[in-house]
Amino acid sequence: MVKLKGVLFDYGHTIVWFPRYREIHLVSARNVQKKLGALGVYVEASKVRTVIEEFAHRRDNRCPEIDEEFREILSVFGVKDYSQADLQEIIQLHWLPYLQDARARKGAEKLLEYLKSWGFKLGIVANVWSGGMDPALEKLGLKKFFDTTVASVDVGFPKPNPEIFQLTLANLGLIAEEVMMVGDNPIADIHGAHNMGMRTVRLMRGPNRTKPDLVAPDFKIRNFLTLASIVHRV
Repeated sequence: MVKLKGVLFDYGHTIVWFPRYREIHLVSARNVQKKLGALGVYVEASKVRTVIEEFAHRRDNRCPEIDEEFREILSVFGVKDYSQADLQEIIQLHWLPYLQDARARKGAEKLLEYLKSWGFKLGIVANVWSGGMDPALEKLGLKKFFDTTVASVDVGFPKPNPEIFQLTLANLGLIAEEVMMVGDNPIADIHGAHNMGMRTVRLMRGPNRTKPDLVAPDFKIRNFLTLASIVHRV
């Protein structure tokens, strides 16, 4: 078997988690709702939440830039008269609760320090916007450990598309067989990485933990302490 040289991590619910995950969706929606009201458009917070989540989990395999996505969202609500500054404020209001609630997974910092000390290249590949992810990683002191962070909204294609994995591998200068993917989502993370030829580790935490496996991961873990020993066994 090819020697392991790199480890990729998913972002949300893997390296970072959100203790008020179910609540902050509504907090975010209320933030946007208030701004829409200031623009003269009145929408229930529950409707705001539903529309934003539908766009976040769109099934057309598109991953538009963040400005384009929120212009589409505002169009759904019938908002026509707004400035670029208004648009940016809405985007920030949406993401602020997630940034405030973000917490490093227990043992994450020690694990990353350990992996770096052994010479592993580290990356994040995530279905998210870097403007929401990077500030959280910086706040939590984790960004410094990663050689690359790739966000789907920035590059235009989400996991499990092979393109996002290929780009991340290219950034690390590694091939799939030299890399292990760690994530909580059985489709986006495990199935996507498995199809690329990576070794896979599924973290059984967060809202995706009850979802069935599409393909069997090489390992299943409940904490990062276990992962530290796995990297030397493959």
